[in-house]
Amino acid sequence: MSVKLPVELAKLLSNRRNILLLTGSLCDEVDFDGKKLLDYAAEISIKLNTPVAATANTPLGLKSRGVKSVKKMWVAEVVNYMRHPWQETIMEQKPEVLVFIGYPPAVAGKLTSAVKEADTVVLGNTYVEEATYSLPESSSLHQWQQSLEQLIQSLTTP
Repeated sequence: MSVKLPVELAKLLSNRRNILLLTGSLCDEVDFDGKKLLDYAAEISIKLNTPVAATANTPLGLKSRGVKSVKKMWVAEVVNYMRHPWQETIMEQKPEVLVFIGYPPAVAGKLTSAVKEADTVVLGNTYVEEATYSLPESSSLHQWQQSLEQLIQSLTTP
């Protein structure tokens, strides 16, 4: 719905509570000249002090990078939990914001369109129209990396 520049998105996230970060399989696959997308996911979680619903094979990598609250989950499970009273132990209250990183654009679009009771943020290299907020389209991996770097540098702990 809304494209946000990294600095704007950082301000939005820094002012929100009850954020849940969801990490997909691309976190282990995308490599920016020696720095993985998983490194950025870990930095975002640490900066925001937010738990991670670790999908795919990301839990061990996140824990080894210092993320304190990580739980292996299926992404569809989280989306389904959003439709009902929140009973998941990863966080006490239902998330107000779900942040998706490491999902192919088509998958991120389908997942975010299913979420009705929270804002959704996609931190991918492709604009995702179905999300509440999405980073702008990146023309290269380098540009996507720059967007992630700007986002992390602009985050402040809520």
